[in-house]
Amino acid sequence: MNRQILIPALLWAVALWRAPSLRHSQKQRALETTFLSLAAAMTFEIPAVSEWVDAFTGVGSLGYLMKHVLGVVSAAALLDFIIVVKRPEGWHQRLRHIIAAMCLTLMSVAFALAPSHGREPDDNFSEHRPSTWALAHVGLFAMYIGIAMIFTTILFATAARHSKDRWVRTGHSMLSLGGALGVLYALQRLGYLGRVARGPITAADFEHAAMVSTALKYAAIATIIVGSCLPPVSVAATAWRERRALRRIEPLWLGLTQAVPSVRLSIEIPRRRTRLLLHRRLVEISDATLVLREYLPADVQHRAQEMAEREGYPPDERPAVTEAAWLKTATLAAAVSGPYEGDHPQPGGDGLSSSEELRWIRLVSAAYDRNPAVAAFATAEAAVAQEKNRKQTA
Repeated sequence: MNRQILIPALLWAVALWRAPSLRHSQKQRALETTFLSLAAAMTFEIPAVSEWVDAFTGVGSLGYLMKHVLGVVSAAALLDFIIVVKRPEGWHQRLRHIIAAMCLTLMSVAFALAPSHGREPDDNFSEHRPSTWALAHVGLFAMYIGIAMIFTTILFATAARHSKDRWVRTGHSMLSLGGALGVLYALQRLGYLGRVARGPITAADFEHAAMVSTALKYAAIATIIVGSCLPPVSVAATAWRERRALRRIEPLWLGLTQAVPSVRLSIEIPRRRTRLLLHRRLVEISDATLVLREYLPADVQHRAQEMAEREGYPPDERPAVTEAAWLKTATLAAAVSGPYEGDHPQPGGDGLSSSEELRWIRLVSAAYDRNPAVAAFATAEAAVAQEKNRKQTA
């Protein structure tokens, strides 16, 4: 697959991947419009497609015009996207759209006024000076792309500096770089058109200009594709981490909420809403912990600490093993005895940040679910508590 097909294929893949976002927000619609129009523009760059359009419509070089028209639409949509991101209140929206519409109109007029055999300046570079209208058509396109990409570069760079999310910051930086490459592309095209306007150029000059132009264009497009895909990848990665965290804390959540079912909230949350579900699980674990501690004296926690030391767990693992041991003991004790009056165990997750709390609960859940020493300790302590309760009620 050559690059003339590969780039449009990548753009169509990204556009189709993002298609569901059309219904989400103005920001997402602008970005989807960017990729749809850019994918279509690059499709017209495939010679077979452009020739078919010309033959079907009977208008010479119509595919050439459509490529530039869609390029302007794409640049305008990308500028709309970053303005919505950076300045949600808007920024000269009406003026921007008027300028884009004027550019499209003037491009179409210049294209129509150019001779049908010379609408593409590159076609006759070695024969005679191209039509002024043909140069005006391409010049308007390059000027609009350059100006739009200047603002795009500046706004994305500013958004990257102020972004707190690492993935979003990297994505915006890549988009800023893509915009900068777009500026270089526009400047290179304008410089080349200026040389063509002064007189015929050699085949070597044309090939060198075409190579540089193509390299800049493809580099800009590839960078924009990568930059736009990083934030969604970040969302997907976050959702995957949240689902994994849900699986890791499931044993502890099940054990505690089965012992204290009253802490479970009655409203069901869909499994796809992982962040909300994870938050709810953590809240229910915290509530169940506060209830279950009432069924144990504080010295059970001390004995759990001694057990963790005696079993040879490293110092950084002992707190989680201790927590799991007394919690498992409490779930068994709650089924056979009433609340204990006196001092109670102190939960180990108090005062932690959200990320630290999640890490802590995952460690406790792992020990609660798979640690044989924790299970043996809880069974023994629950048996003692049951015996004490039997004697007190006898």
